[in-house]
Amino acid sequence: GVEMGSDPAARAGMVADIEEMDRIVGQFLDFARSDADVKRVPADLDPIVQACVERYAAAGRAIGFAPGKVGPMPLHAAAISRLVANLVDNAFAYGAPPVEVATADAGRCATIEVRDRGPGMAPGDVERLKRPFTRANDARSRDDGAAGAGLGLAIVERIARLHGGSLELLPREGGGTIARVTLEREPDAVPGTQAE
Repeated sequence: GVEMGSDPAARAGMVADIEEMDRIVGQFLDFARSDADVKRVPADLDPIVQACVERYAAAGRAIGFAPGKVGPMPLHAAAISRLVANLVDNAFAYGAPPVEVATADAGRCATIEVRDRGPGMAPGDVERLKRPFTRANDARSRDDGAAGAGLGLAIVERIARLHGGSLELLPREGGGTIARVTLEREPDAVPGTQAE
């Protein structure tokens, strides 16, 4: 354990720092891990997303989920769970609650949207934020003071690509951002996704 004498604030601060470092290392390992071992199996998207949303709700965060009754599709459940968590973390870090998560079935593909009520993003920020190790500008620094490794959206985009899909960050009507991930139902049938 961390021995810091009797100062609870200092101890809490160190524990938070260690947790943050763990998170950054975890993100980095996720990013560095070979994609070759990612096997997708038919699964229902909504329960995976719902379980993730419920973890935030249980922790007292203002979050809601609107399931889109998405039929089974080839998914890597753990990767999708991480994708949703990264988008929700991002929404709380740079946006403002309440955060709304929604899925939709669009036939050939399915979408996951994470919507926040933050200041929104400058168009130039969007592509920059999807690059590894990039953080938003000072105007969008995290309210909770946590730095993060700036890998969140890079991981999200990579997981989306593994599912033959993509990540878009869109301005939200009335203020805020919509992060929309599109997942292809039959990635193998999509041209140009085999060789990266």
